[in-house]
Amino acid sequence: MSCLIAGWGLVYVGRVKWALRVAAVLYGGLILAGVLGWLASPKGLYGLLAFIVLVKLTSAIAAAVLCRRTDAATTLPSLGCHLLYVAALSVITLVLLYPLRSPVLGYQLYHIPSGSMVPTLEIDDYIVTNTRYSQPKVGDIVVYRFNATEATKRIAAVAGDTLQIANGELIVNGQNLGLFFAPADRVRKDYSLDLAPLKVESGHVYLLGDNRDGSNDSRFMGQVALADLTGKVTGIWFSKDTAKIGRTFE
Repeated sequence: MSCLIAGWGLVYVGRVKWALRVAAVLYGGLILAGVLGWLASPKGLYGLLAFIVLVKLTSAIAAAVLCRRTDAATTLPSLGCHLLYVAALSVITLVLLYPLRSPVLGYQLYHIPSGSMVPTLEIDDYIVTNTRYSQPKVGDIVVYRFNATEATKRIAAVAGDTLQIANGELIVNGQNLGLFFAPADRVRKDYSLDLAPLKVESGHVYLLGDNRDGSNDSRFMGQVALADLTGKVTGIWFSKDTAKIGRTFE
């Protein structure tokens, strides 16, 4: 019971106050980690999982020990008490992990459905983002909103920058950045080889996909407003390619 709902086993053996303390430790630790920004990375997520398992296992063991010591004549909490406890913690969990995950915990999780960022992000990679991202810089991988959907690309230039593409190489403010994370075999089509010089508007960024030949990015959809950036990709927390699990991005 405690492994399903934190502290529920303690409620079963009549230690309701103990159960509430366990719940307070679990959710208090979760919120504190979010406020401090620890959750917006693969390592932070793994640490959170370990913390949850530790708290639940500890409360489960305590409940099991107390259950063996409880006298059969002891009055235990009613079914209504159990239902109230489970319902309250379920609601708190759902609220924290959905509407409050970004503002309170500071992170979001996404699944990569397309190959526009190959090879950096492959189809079916699972990423984590920092939703408190406020200072975009060239090279950052970001999630952004476009046409009521969210997608992932890399920032090639920020407001005030002048960029162009010549022979497939990205030039920003006169500095040649080479292929800019794109593999040479994915920069072959005409629209990937050359782009006339342009200046990024105030309050906007220019995005490119690492899979340059197969990416619908700012070359086609235009510059993206800062308000449409929903977070910076900080790493891959799960992938079919086990070598990529836990990879982080600066």
